Amino acid sequence: MLLRGATKRCPRCGGRHIFSTYFKLEGRCPTCGLRLSREAGAFTGGLLMAWVFTLALMILPLLVYVFWRGISGRDDIAFLPFAIAAVVFAVVVPIVGYPFSNSTWIAIELASNPMEADEIADAEAHAQIR
Repeated sequence: MLLRGATKRCPRCGGRHIFSTYFKLEGRCPTCGLRLSREAGAFTGGLLMAWVFTLALMILPLLVYVFWRGISGRDDIAFLPFAIAAVVFAVVVPIVGYPFSNSTWIAIELASNPMEADEIADAEAHAQIR
């Protein structure tokens, strides 16, 4: 289920095209009818995942700089390339990673809170309409 979510697929059926555009999530899975936003504010988990991943990748070049300088004992190592890498990560990772973190969060939420009978019936009814 998590692997399906991490590859921008429906965590329930593995169906594709759950995003209508790069940043816009469909209301339902076009294959199985799963309501992708099951409650108000469900997108905040995906945003939090994107933020944490961005922060981790942003700190990585700075840690490499600190450890490289500490291990080598050299004071002449330039900081600027590491700072530029951190800024690039801060800009690029949220843009590239948003749909992946959002669909992964949907999978985590579905795994931790399985669908109830009425949600399953609603999804099946919506899947039959299409």
